Amino acid sequence: MLEIKNVSYYYKSQKDKMILDKISYKFEPGMMYAILGASGSGKTTLLSLLAGLDVPREGEILAGGELIGKKGLGIYRKNMVSLVFQNYNLIDYLTAAENVRLGGKADADLLLTQMGIDNAAKRRNVMQLSGGQQQRAAIARALASKAPILLADEPTGNLDEETAKDIIGIFKDLAHEQNKCVIVVTHSKELAKEADVELRLKGGKFS
Repeated sequence: MLEIKNVSYYYKSQKDKMILDKISYKFEPGMMYAILGASGSGKTTLLSLLAGLDVPREGEILAGGELIGKKGLGIYRKNMVSLVFQNYNLIDYLTAAENVRLGGKADADLLLTQMGIDNAAKRRNVMQLSGGQQQRAAIARALASKAPILLADEPTGNLDEETAKDIIGIFKDLAHEQNKCVIVVTHSKELAKEADVELRLKGGKFS
């Protein structure tokens, strides 16, 4: 499904400091992966590379056996990947429901209900929602997509414990019942325990 081959990444001004150092891994459909690591370990950088938001300094990233940039990264992001950003990236002049509809053709009201958003909040401008509600709306938007790969950066960071458990359950269902490849960057050991595979980034490599 999604493969990284000898991928390295560093900031151009700091070539001697490798954020990712020749890492390789195959992510399979029908599986939920949790990537853990200390702050600055490269977790979010790796997620950006997998999403096609940035490109490796060295190495290759393939989806379905094809380089993700071969047909254009924009096409890859549109057709292959749905994203849950740590800072939500909601359109601030739209309602929660309108934001979810941007993610795909799924029933926005139903998805928001599943996320614990009531009818009044669905119709409210997202800037009038709490941080937790904005996070739920961002997750609902990602779930509206039919893309086979779901990437999430700290998706339960602003959620209460009960809602976080619900979200983890939804991610697991997406992997196991809809055969999606779900990759989550997290600090949460509870979330990581629920994943099929737990990966740790340390020193630019998986350990």
